[in-house]
Amino acid sequence: MANPLSPTRPGKPGEGSFIAAGTRLEGQIAFTGPTIVSGHLKGDVAADGLLIIEAGAIVDGNVDGTVIVVHGSLTGTISASEMIEAFPGCRIEGRAYAPSMRVDGGATVLADLLIAPDRPADWNTPQQAAPVQPQARPQPSPKQVQADMSAPAPQPAPLPPFVNTMFTQPAKTGSGS
Repeated sequence: MANPLSPTRPGKPGEGSFIAAGTRLEGQIAFTGPTIVSGHLKGDVAADGLLIIEAGAIVDGNVDGTVIVVHGSLTGTISASEMIEAFPGCRIEGRAYAPSMRVDGGATVLADLLIAPDRPADWNTPQQAAPVQPQARPQPSPKQVQADMSAPAPQPAPLPPFVNTMFTQPAKTGSGS
């Protein structure tokens, strides 16, 4: 797990948030600075910095952050302005957008992904496609077909002979024993 207060991330010791295991929060939640979630969040979550969802943590809702690192479970519409990272054992379901995404082996990602430099304006409001009613197609009436059995059928051109060059012995040269 990356250090949330590393020199590459803005923040001072004491800034940021930690949601402990066993904690349940519901509603619209906004975080400033690096945030570590070990509990259960339900609702819209906005983080202006690094958001780490630890193993065992559950987040259900629309999540918007800079870098979102997932070790636990994340369900909903996920948008990261820089990157989403999915680690072994995590589960991401729903829709996910980021300019970059890293998925390690053992991670489960069941989401519509958009990995692109720019997020479309309507990304957080998925459009429901109208159900398409299948139209009844008229069934073709059977046709009588007669084959001319008196003329021989044309034969396909013969294939060239197969030569396996992978295991062919090299040609012997005049020098050597």
